[in-house]
Amino acid sequence: MTATPAPHTAAPRRVVAQAVELAALTGRAVRVTLRDPALIGPATLFPVILLVLITVSFGTLVAPGGDRADYVNYSLPLFAVMGILFAGLGTAMTAFADLHSGFDARLRTMPISRSAPLLGRVLGDGVRNLITLIVVVLVGYALGFRFSGPAAGTIGFFLLPLVFGSAVAWVMVAFAVRASSAEAVTSALNALLLVASFLSTGFVPRAQLPGWVQPIAAANPVSSVVETMRALASSGAIAEPLARASAWTVGLTVVFGVLAVRGYSRHDSRG
Repeated sequence: MTATPAPHTAAPRRVVAQAVELAALTGRAVRVTLRDPALIGPATLFPVILLVLITVSFGTLVAPGGDRADYVNYSLPLFAVMGILFAGLGTAMTAFADLHSGFDARLRTMPISRSAPLLGRVLGDGVRNLITLIVVVLVGYALGFRFSGPAAGTIGFFLLPLVFGSAVAWVMVAFAVRASSAEAVTSALNALLLVASFLSTGFVPRAQLPGWVQPIAAANPVSSVVETMRALASSGAIAEPLARASAWTVGLTVVFGVLAVRGYSRHDSRG
């Protein structure tokens, strides 16, 4: 007869097994991203091209009395966040493809944690987001961007958008598991991301926006993240924007994480 593992040994073994499952699926998500230029290229090139064009064309107009470097130091956080937002479209597309190609159906036949495929995808996308963030900052450095705060602020500058990006990834997965087609995923999310990016305080201060836009920009999570990154890079006042950014990150993760898991479970039951 096969001996049944004692309860005090079974639990640690299961934790180790789940960690191995998650590492394998995270590694797979990273490899899929790095092997497909369509997943990482646009997310990196789009914010970089916007950063260069807007800075060169309008930088001195938006920041009168300053130079283009002043505007880069103001606007670069938005372009970094835009890169992560639009990289999230790749998250939605790969989630949709895995659900409808049979890959997730094969995973369901295996004795693995039901949350591992979703968590692995979200964690793997963090690597892509880090690459996007580094590229945008390097281009910004060439245009005059500089960190003027302590090292802790620089670390926070990179960490915050990555954490926010994980919340965005849950939003993308929640859309993907309910979408009827790949086109429906991209069309709905593209519009949402453009509105979130442009109706924010990323390009100009809130006071310079039209009156009807200012309340939208104030409530926009992109504004909260961008303003926090700005403060981290320059030792500015951080408490209020960080509180808002943290609340948005936690809220999006909880709400859309639950929606993503429920939507994924419905596919599981159908399979």
